[in-house]
This record gives sequence, structure tokens and C-alpha cells, in this order.
Amino acid sequence: MLSIGNDRLSLSISPDYGARVLSLTDRNSGRQWLVTGPQSSYPGEGTAYGADEAVGWDECFPTVLSCDHPAWGGRLRDHGVLWGRHWSVDLIAPECVETRFETSLFRFTRRLTVAGAAAVANYRVSNLGPRQLPYLWSQHCLLATSRGDRIFLAGHERLRIGEDPFVWPTYQGRDLSIVGPPDEGVALKAYSETPRRASATIVGPNGGITLDWDDVPAFGLWLCYGGWPKGNPVNQVALEPTTAAVDNLADADTLGQARMLGLNEMHSWSVRMTLTDRDDRIRR
Repeated sequence: MLSIGNDRLSLSISPDYGARVLSLTDRNSGRQWLVTGPQSSYPGEGTAYGADEAVGWDECFPTVLSCDHPAWGGRLRDHGVLWGRHWSVDLIAPECVETRFETSLFRFTRRLTVAGAAAVANYRVSNLGPRQLPYLWSQHCLLATSRGDRIFLAGHERLRIGEDPFVWPTYQGRDLSIVGPPDEGVALKAYSETPRRASATIVGPNGGITLDWDDVPAFGLWLCYGGWPKGNPVNQVALEPTTAAVDNLADADTLGQARMLGLNEMHSWSVRMTLTDRDDRIRR
């Protein structure tokens, strides 16, 4: 395990397990922002991403849900090819770590840098193979919520769940900006498009965290308050900048939302996470 940080925040990373970020800690409040749990076994090609796997911060690429795609040689596993795999460490310093996953088809690199109250994730993906590669990427950062937390969105107030559009934050009479109790029995995934600068925030009596980006075209919001999976439900929220407003690459391709990585081409993008102090305006 590797660790980076400063006086305000710290992160721990497991290069041997998909470069998963295991912890993101606010050193002012002591709050652990990521869902934690024991590391599951190393996943095979047919492994589903279930409750035991749903901890920490993983990278989903080139799909989120399992699907078939001929450009990738057939079936893509659940939550993509990166998580749970061994990544190489290209750089480690007190406030920065760069890790890389590489095959004959592509190279995926993530550099995490801590500066003040922010952690910046800079991504690069390069095509190393003989053909163009369509892909979908999603930052899969599972956040541990607390009673009194609220969710705020900026730059993307129109969302949809499946084919059902709604205006944030009200969906079917429920205010989704209010974090639900862990036994509410809710599990839903909403998407929006973010063609310009956008952000998503969780804030509460013990501080907050904001994700912001301006070069990622979509956003996914996963709210799970004891509604998934059956028999072993979890309590978590994910704010997910993503390159497509769907869950799998085949659908993204059909909708024209898959990114196409040309021969010898490299794409890059970034997401910033910033910790905020206690907000006394938030009350329950």
C-alpha cells in the first residue's frame, strides 16, 4: 500500500488491486470519505462487482456494466478491466503518486496529486494496439455518507433515471439532495450530461467534499441506502464524472457517446476533489 498526503488530507492506494484508493481522510475532522471494508479476492474475468467489492475508489474502463464489444475481443467484465489488477508505480513522492495499467491494446495512467485541501486526479489513456478503441470511463468513488449530509449539483440540474427525466433534486416526490437513512431500501442510478464546467458536492455538519471538472461530458449519481444488493445491502453514495451517460460501452456506442481512441492516440482529462470545512448552514 502507498500513501500520499499533507497536513489537510491523506490518501492510501493499493497498486496491486487496481490502484484502488482505499482511504481519503480529512485530517482536520478525521472524517473518512470512502466506504471501507476488507479487500475482496482477486477477480477473474467473470467476477461480478458485488457488495464485497463495492468499497473505495476504482476506475471503470472501458465499460461499467458487463457487455459484449467486438473492438475489445468479446465480453467485457463487470466494471471494466482495470479494477483488481496489478498496476505499475511510475512515480511516488510525499504528495504525488502515478500508477499505470498496460496491455497490448492500451495504457491507462492516473496521477494523483495532493495540494492544500484538494486531490487532483489526472488521467491519460493511450492506444497501443492495431485498431481504434471505443471506450467509456467512469470514476467509481464510493463515498461514506452521514446523517445530516446534503448533495448539491451545479452545471447539470436535468437528470434522468433510465428513460425517466427529472429536474434535480425532486424525483417521484422525494428530495434526492437529502441523504437517506441506511435502511431506506433505495438504490438508483441517475445520469446527466455536463457539456460545460460542472461540480457535485456532499456537505454536512462535519465538512464536505466537492468534485469538479470541465473536460468530462457526463455525470452519474449512485444513491444506495440499503437497496442493493439483495441479502447484503450497502449504504453509499457515488458522485461519478464519466464520459457517457449510460452504464455500458455497447449502449454508449449505439448512442454516439463512446469516446474513440485512434491509432497511436492519447486522451487526457482530470477531476479535482476538494475538502471543505464544516458548513453551519446545513441542519436536519
